[in-house]
Amino acid sequence: MKNKFAGILINWYEEYKRELPWREISDPYLIWISEIILQQTRVVQGYEYYLRFIEHFPNIQALADAEEDEVMKYWQGLGYYSRARNLHAAAQSMNGIFPKTYSEILALKGVGEYTAAAICSFAYNMPYAVVDGNVYRVLSRYWNIDVPIDSSGGKKLFATLANELLDNERPAIYNQAIMDFGALQCTSLSPNCLFCPLADTCLALSTGTVLQRPVKQHITKTTNRYFNYMYVRAGACTFINKRTTDDIWKNLFEFPLLETAYPLAEEEFYALPEFQSLFVVGEKPLLRSV
Repeated sequence: MKNKFAGILINWYEEYKRELPWREISDPYLIWISEIILQQTRVVQGYEYYLRFIEHFPNIQALADAEEDEVMKYWQGLGYYSRARNLHAAAQSMNGIFPKTYSEILALKGVGEYTAAAICSFAYNMPYAVVDGNVYRVLSRYWNIDVPIDSSGGKKLFATLANELLDNERPAIYNQAIMDFGALQCTSLSPNCLFCPLADTCLALSTGTVLQRPVKQHITKTTNRYFNYMYVRAGACTFINKRTTDDIWKNLFEFPLLETAYPLAEEEFYALPEFQSLFVVGEKPLLRSV
């Protein structure tokens, strides 16, 4: 079963794989950059940003020697800027040499188990299975697994299964194959089951539960935050601040900000003691609430 499953995926991959700039290379630095970008960014969005970033920072030392503001500039548009700060800090810790073991790679700032496995597999062809959203979806459907993927038991189960199925002779190509299969064939909302090479043995398809897999137990909680930005000018100058707290957008620049617990009308905002302490109230400044 293991060899058949892997073989089918690899054969499919050879015909339908996505042509991506970080494929067909073994440079761990470039693979690391691509994996960090793809942590929170879709492939189609990250493609051009990756090319721009590695053109300016072609190797570890170039990234390590750069100023943080310069790194942020070339990360601009990707969001989740802590990724860029972690890349910069990790590059500075390497002394120009990318680590070669799973434990050393996992110890890099901003690198988790998935990213460490991906780098080991794609750069060094080491037998580490990658388990991302695409892999969860393919495995949960093929074996019709109803254990929540975000539970501790589910994570352990899928990690074990993924490693059992791994083609140890071709780990890199197998990992790329199962991820592309999930991204292109066994998609979240519109899986192409009619022309799926695994259809004959897919348990979720045979039981009509394809769209119910994978199962999740937790719903992400959201918190509303109310940012009141102030556009403040003095002659030809406009005031901006650099965020320095360990919060979102750390070390990025913004207009002066007062955060409130709930939305305020303009007059309510002007009456805030925090606002009063910042300005001598004369003409009302231009205010935009987000």
